[in-house]
Amino acid sequence: MEIELRPKRAHPQTGAADGTSGAACFRGRSTPPPAFGILLDLRACSDEASLQLLSLAAASALSELAGCTLDCTVSLVRPGQAALVSGTSSGAIGLAQADQSSGDGPVSRALAGHLAVIVNSYSADPRWPSPWHPLTEAGYRSLLSVPLHLQAESMSALTLLAPADDVFAPGVIIAASAFSKLGASSYLSAAELRAAQSAAEHLQTALQGRTSIDVACGVIMGQNRCSYRDAFHILAQASSHRNVKARVVAETMLQQLPGGAPSTHFTE
Repeated sequence: MEIELRPKRAHPQTGAADGTSGAACFRGRSTPPPAFGILLDLRACSDEASLQLLSLAAASALSELAGCTLDCTVSLVRPGQAALVSGTSSGAIGLAQADQSSGDGPVSRALAGHLAVIVNSYSADPRWPSPWHPLTEAGYRSLLSVPLHLQAESMSALTLLAPADDVFAPGVIIAASAFSKLGASSYLSAAELRAAQSAAEHLQTALQGRTSIDVACGVIMGQNRCSYRDAFHILAQASSHRNVKARVVAETMLQQLPGGAPSTHFTE
């Protein structure tokens, strides 16, 4: 893995020069990245809420290693859907959104699958001249954005912002990359759990609705001495005439029975 860093003004970083715009390259060290655990608890009621939990976890986990309090944003761009950006502060979220809108900056580069680092505010990266002014205006002096792999056919990025220069040393970058893999796995697990819960709720609703229809048909069969098919036809006609769902017609009819609608119980 090659990591491109801008050199410090007074004390250049050591490394093998690559001959491009005074940058220095660092190759992955043999030191293993820090262990962050098996999975993060990102369970929430929505994708945006899970992304918010991920940004908070990343800022908490990496601030100590970086030596200062970091802000964090998580960006998720999906085809045919509105882009999601969650983060630990409104300023950080605004910077990420502006970068995504322009399509020309470190966050956009990370969304495309590339590592993007801005190290020192006093040594602006010539690739992205525009982000520097809003970055410093928002109170930040360095930035790191790494790719995330949250969903198929989507683009995602984890962005860390620091109020000081020289924060994102090679060790911090390696740790951020390792955390991005953990964060992606944790988000996918939370999304799968949310989808399973939603499917179970829809199934429960469908079963309850079908039960109301069946009981209502039974009542109609008793009142009209007809078959189930004829009873359902009567219920369907009432649904069509009132322009409401058959389940609603059935539930309304059952509520008018002496004692009200019978209760329904499902055994899990």
